[in-house]
Amino acid sequence: MDKRKVWNILDFIRGKGKLPTDQFGQILPVDDLLVWFGVAECLSAEEKRHVRLELAAMAEAQQTLEELRMAEQLRSAGQS
Repeated sequence: MDKRKVWNILDFIRGKGKLPTDQFGQILPVDDLLVWFGVAECLSAEEKRHVRLELAAMAEAQQTLEELRMAEQLRSAGQS
């Protein structure tokens, strides 16, 4: 496994901002994200496994942050 390649790909994806979503606002499944960012074909099986794990963690973090933002907005609106 080429760790530098994996790190660079993950940095590239992080640099794009939020992960893409479907028409319902749900983050795309991890395998779809690999295709979306055009990296599915350039990774070995081990590299794909590592990138999948990282993308899943990124998606979970993004979802959690979005939920926290919405809860904060609700609290702010209730205090007005």
